[in-house]
Amino acid sequence: MVKKHLTQIAMVVIIITLSCFRVYSQEKVLTPELILTIRTITEVQLSPDGNTIIFQAARSRREDEKPGASISELWRISVAGGEPVRFTYNEKSDKSPQWHPDGKLIAFLSTRGESDKTQLHLIPVDGGEAVPLTKAENSVLAFKWSPDGNRIAYTMTDPKTKEEQQDEKDGTDWIVADQNYKHTRLYVVDVKSKETKLITVQPLTVHGFDWSPDAKQLLIAAAPTPLVDDSYMQVQLYTIPSEGGAEKHLTTTHGKLTHPRWSPDGKWIAWLGAISLNDPFAGSVFAVSAAGGAGVNLTPDYEGTATWLGWQPGKPATIVFTAIERQSTVLKIVSPTDRTIGALVTQPIIVFGAPSFSRDGKWMALAANTPQHPNEIFYGKVLNKPLRRLTRFNPQLDGLQLGKQEVIRWKSIDGWDIEGVLVKPVGYVDVKRYPAVMQVHGGPEAADVNGWLGTYSRWGQMLAGRGFAVLYPNYRGSIGRGVKFAMADQRDMMGKEFHDMLAGIDYLVSEGIADPDRIGIGGGSYGGFTSAWAATAGSERFKAAIMWMGISNNISKMGTTDIFWESSRVHWNEVVYDNFDLFWQRSPIAHIKNAQTPTLIIHGKDDPRVPISQSMEMYTALKWKGAPVEFVTYPREGHGVSERAHQLDFMKRVNNWFERYLKNKLTGE
Repeated sequence: MVKKHLTQIAMVVIIITLSCFRVYSQEKVLTPELILTIRTITEVQLSPDGNTIIFQAARSRREDEKPGASISELWRISVAGGEPVRFTYNEKSDKSPQWHPDGKLIAFLSTRGESDKTQLHLIPVDGGEAVPLTKAENSVLAFKWSPDGNRIAYTMTDPKTKEEQQDEKDGTDWIVADQNYKHTRLYVVDVKSKETKLITVQPLTVHGFDWSPDAKQLLIAAAPTPLVDDSYMQVQLYTIPSEGGAEKHLTTTHGKLTHPRWSPDGKWIAWLGAISLNDPFAGSVFAVSAAGGAGVNLTPDYEGTATWLGWQPGKPATIVFTAIERQSTVLKIVSPTDRTIGALVTQPIIVFGAPSFSRDGKWMALAANTPQHPNEIFYGKVLNKPLRRLTRFNPQLDGLQLGKQEVIRWKSIDGWDIEGVLVKPVGYVDVKRYPAVMQVHGGPEAADVNGWLGTYSRWGQMLAGRGFAVLYPNYRGSIGRGVKFAMADQRDMMGKEFHDMLAGIDYLVSEGIADPDRIGIGGGSYGGFTSAWAATAGSERFKAAIMWMGISNNISKMGTTDIFWESSRVHWNEVVYDNFDLFWQRSPIAHIKNAQTPTLIIHGKDDPRVPISQSMEMYTALKWKGAPVEFVTYPREGHGVSERAHQLDFMKRVNNWFERYLKNKLTGE
């Protein structure tokens, strides 16, 4: 009788607790509509004197605006504090602000008026009208001030010729593959005279560039064609006179390469690169003498992944780089001479993009987020001490109830330690098991860090507000743990990496968090591939799946993607035409007879990376099998979802799909 009485008391406590949870979850939680009100700070520029910040923020379009991607705005704030104020006003986007070296002028990219071309504009920092500097035939893509402030280098893709424009009008505009390349070329414009000069006359596509300190040369990272595959696999470093002339090959590199940067003293050139042709990420720091020679890897044993690189002002031979270390981000320094890695920022914030320094290198500003808020501006001295948060840019999020986030670790089937981020449901109580969703990142050379997980594409906090636990696994093949870990899934797609993920779900079940009978999965790109695999080869484990721009057939995908060589060399380390069996066996539709998982398929109509035919194949196969399936296509979208109305519909469908198939139909929990 005593035991029965205690059991009844326990049940009453659980019922009261769950009732409290229902009330709690009715408070302010993250919804699709609220997500679309968030202004995201994407770029921060500190003035040379360290007193003022100009920053770029992206906002979703309002319902009364024309359909399209987010609009970028420029804002200003004093480092002394206060509220940020709009710096420029434009019904279209203003972006990529850069200070003139003397701090009196701002250059930025803008699309204004009737033109749909993005041009360089100048505006005094103390206010006034923005004045166009360029009248480029095509949109300006990227730019950089010369060190003396007299010129600006910029890139632009070759426009169509008059003959090609006439062919379009006449309907005679057929395209022959791999001919008539439209290169992205480097130009230099004189700020006073506005005279513009083409610098890279040669057939090269420029993907990155920098000025020499004396402004006499330009460093370029360029590929032989504008093909996406070559942007990953064929980029090399060159120097070229800033007045134009023949390019000089600087050093031989292998594989991916980004962020070419010339040191302030002119002696060194640094970049982020791969250690080999089949290294999946340009995440190691390299340097070479400005005179050329063999490049040196300055981070050969680093168990992290560099994601941005620059030089620290005031210290002519000190490289600064941001990096992902497991589920965190850091800002570090390294010298090309002593190769000792030091730290600039190690506080628990997720650094987004590039930091910005004052002219003397003593102050810095950057955008960063945490599990509690999206990107905000942080500012402080360069002393590896906590930076001060300057902004609260999204007050509409005040009072928001969020699920607790934490880093968790578990063992995979072969004993490897795997880690990830867990988002617990809002109002979590440890006497209840919850429906759980595993959202898998793309790449696979990417990582989910323990920061803000409340965007249209990262559903953690949105689902937590609806009572779901959400797991973000950083399976083998992810970055953030060094090159060896990032290469550990090659030739084994959906092999041990998938078991890494299943072991994470098993861990949540063993901890009493997840209900083993209510497990879902979703993700985009490689995460969509994983979701398709889970819905077929692993269908017995998953009650719902969302395949977003995912892969169903690796044989047909490899022949239709814009990254055939990149996928072959750094993902599979194998060419499909040499091994059809491997690519077929690791294709979800090869296991379609196992499929029983209800699957929502979503794809952008104009996706060049994972063609929409991959989703069509999966949809046809699942219909044939008789598994519950829906297929949604978004017009005008590529490898992602950019338009406001599409993002809103997308998020609602994610919520509804998991609600429909993972919630208890009797209780709604």
